[in-house]
Amino acid sequence: MNDSNITWNTKNLFSGTAGYYARFRPGYPNEVFTLLREKYSLDRFSRILDLGCGTGQIALPISNYAGEIIAIDPQEDMLVEGRQIALANGIKNIQWVLGESGNLPQMAGSVGKINLTVIARAFHWMDKEQVLQDLYALTKPGGGVAIIWDSELRAGVKLPWKEVIDRVIWQWLGNNRKAGINGTFTHPLKGFDVFLKESDFQEVETEIIQLERIWTIDQIIGYLYSTSYCSPPILGSNKESFENDLRTCLGKLDSSEHFIDQVSVEIITAFKKPSELIDI
Repeated sequence: MNDSNITWNTKNLFSGTAGYYARFRPGYPNEVFTLLREKYSLDRFSRILDLGCGTGQIALPISNYAGEIIAIDPQEDMLVEGRQIALANGIKNIQWVLGESGNLPQMAGSVGKINLTVIARAFHWMDKEQVLQDLYALTKPGGGVAIIWDSELRAGVKLPWKEVIDRVIWQWLGNNRKAGINGTFTHPLKGFDVFLKESDFQEVETEIIQLERIWTIDQIIGYLYSTSYCSPPILGSNKESFENDLRTCLGKLDSSEHFIDQVSVEIITAFKKPSELIDI
């Protein structure tokens, strides 16, 4: 991979998190799916690739707007959770596929041509230039790619309760940003939109949706357990003590135990040329 900051193993990056991921990762507002449906003219014939699908935060709701969803993730336990949720809700048009973004060329035959690829909360883990190149080859003329990103719980607007979370995590795990059991992570130096603008995709646009999220202490702890940097395997035998410490500190800060966050959801969209406009 081209990114020098990649030190993790994709197969254990989120070990032990899938159950928490399914329960505590926030969903996306309806405006996101309306935007994608209108921008990419999605209908019952559309084929959508959800790359780095997790437990289906995109695949499940967007299944209402397409004929077929191919949801790919490198961790089987994430896919198991997604399948169970789909089954419980009678959703039958999602294929849950074990695979990695780095293996797209090898998977091209089984994946087929795609109208839209959505990468949500996952692009930072990928070899971005290579993935966009591979996706361009998979994308139907006139189709495209959408990269979705929202404010991570500890990021965005600085608030006292986030400072408490940071302090407790630092006390128990130190200052290094963990990336699974054996890795570390640093953010890419370029914005996601820049990677798209440097690719073969065109008409790169960014739209931002502002929303408010209200977190309880249980939700905050569940979310942290769903992350690559504060998962139960990383905390190990300190998990119970960490949780008790965080509950106590947050409870002292706000007796109502409800914490309000202002969140920005960023949707970066781009297109492949329609066939009649492809240069010869």
